Amino acid sequence: MAPVVTVAAPPSVDALAAAAKNASGEEVADFGREVFAALVQSQTAVARGLEALSVEVTGLALSGIDAATRTATDMLGVKTLSDAIEVNAGFTRSSFDALVGRSAKLSELGMKLATEASQPILTQLGKSWIKAARLAFELLDLGQERPDLTGR
Repeated sequence: MAPVVTVAAPPSVDALAAAAKNASGEEVADFGREVFAALVQSQTAVARGLEALSVEVTGLALSGIDAATRTATDMLGVKTLSDAIEVNAGFTRSSFDALVGRSAKLSELGMKLATEASQPILTQLGKSWIKAARLAFELLDLGQERPDLTGR
């Protein structure tokens, strides 16, 4: 025989709003502190990530200037058209290789920035959902043993 599952109606919006109004000032303050801490952690991660990106872009610009300077110096010493074409081809090849290598690094840094900046906010969102689910279970008042949503 299959187990019987009883589904209770979810709490109404009015019931949830009333429960939120009845929350203690300390609970609201704790929630505000947790959210603010998550935002600070996220902003710190963004600052670190942007700093790493700016270092990489600066390195790319400096290597481009260095390559252009070397190419200009080499062009001053060319005697034939074929030498000039060879110097120019070498510059183009090295510039393209540097661009491809650095763009991969920039992509990696961008992904790392997005991951690290979003993690504190996503963690806080998860905690908030757990609290909301706990409140919903309390409002349902099924009279049954409720699952532990804290993960403890």
